[in-house]
Amino acid sequence: MAMYRSEPAWQRENNSISKNIVTGDPLAAIYNEGIWRLSKVSPLYNLQYNTVKLKQYASKIRQALVSAMPANSSTKYVVQIEEQVNLKYSEEDPSALIINVLSSSQDKNNKSKVSYAAILLSWGINISVGTATHLPYMLERGEQRISTAVKSTLQTIFDCQIKQFSFTQQQLLYLGFNFVESDSSRSTDPFTLTYKTPQVDHKDKLNLSFEVGDIQIICNGVKDEVTQKSDLVTSVYQILQNQIFESSLIDITTFDLCEVSMPRAEVKNSGAVKMKTPEIVNCVFTVLNDISHDMYSERDSGNASASDS
Repeated sequence: MAMYRSEPAWQRENNSISKNIVTGDPLAAIYNEGIWRLSKVSPLYNLQYNTVKLKQYASKIRQALVSAMPANSSTKYVVQIEEQVNLKYSEEDPSALIINVLSSSQDKNNKSKVSYAAILLSWGINISVGTATHLPYMLERGEQRISTAVKSTLQTIFDCQIKQFSFTQQQLLYLGFNFVESDSSRSTDPFTLTYKTPQVDHKDKLNLSFEVGDIQIICNGVKDEVTQKSDLVTSVYQILQNQIFESSLIDITTFDLCEVSMPRAEVKNSGAVKMKTPEIVNCVFTVLNDISHDMYSERDSGNASASDS
């Protein structure tokens, strides 16, 4: 399972006291919301955090939104970009960026609403690339049309790539089993695996639930028998598959796993995540660091093989 360093920056900030006032939790910007869409981001070149530059970036995003609007649209947009110095894993990480897009109609009685929000942040991964700043993860929620304009503008400004995660079955299970280890759920809370049948309407899904306590027992029983985290995931899932077949005669190897969920955590193969506690937020990004490391390792291995041939 994923390992966590003791007392990281986000925990120290959450536990600290300044002038007898407990400071707010920087992770609340994440766990106070529902579902986020999660993307990976390559290094951002020439990102500057000063107020003037942030306003310039916001202005360019607004221009892109206006350009994409129908000519007869009455919608008005306000784009805000702010630096969040405490929303990160360690002191070495660069500050996070929070983007909010507020929209309103020209009707005087119409109030502005947040139509889109995004957070770009680092979680203990630091890649030094000249003038580039590495904020490898982007969380988004809100209108897809605005998302397209925001990401396109960011990619143009910072010469970066932004691509939404698409999790494999192994990665979904790895995240799910780490949810169990990280969350303070009751042992009777449900741990649910959601499947869809290939070439069948996606609305027709199969949900299979276990008790969190049972998953914990299985994971603890397997830990001492394996050395690789991938082997742990495979072994635990094989036990679950056997239990499902013995109890219901369902062979789930013919189904596609598309979601793993608990009351306070959820992940979908599309890259959508729900994180309702600080511990789950830390869990998700720590696992993503592992996944990203595996991706880099596979890429580097492939490059080495190509060079040898």
